[in-house]
Amino acid sequence: MKKTIATLLIVNGLFTLSYAAERYDTRAFRIVTKLCTPCHGTPFYMAKQLDSDDWEYFFDNEKKMMDIHKKKPKGMASLKNKLFQKHKKRLKKFFIKSSKDSGAVHGCDANFCGTHH
Repeated sequence: MKKTIATLLIVNGLFTLSYAAERYDTRAFRIVTKLCTPCHGTPFYMAKQLDSDDWEYFFDNEKKMMDIHKKKPKGMASLKNKLFQKHKKRLKKFFIKSSKDSGAVHGCDANFCGTHH
């Protein structure tokens, strides 16, 4: 009987944890907050400015992204940052999943509200 109850509690705990898991990549969110927020605003607001095809285009054409930011020293520094370069694929996936045509509606989750300047 004790084994059955313990098993039931473990299974219930796993379902609860999986349901409560965040539905977006918090690592990518934090990187975008650190590197892009000063110029572009909050990550989800920034992601909603373009559709998924545009995000894919800009991340696949690094030269185009560099051209857009060439007159902005902070932007160029962020694009050349090791953190950005290392997690480029993860950031691309985050922006595509949060884009305006993705159907995702993200709001404040009480952990990452507001823009940090």
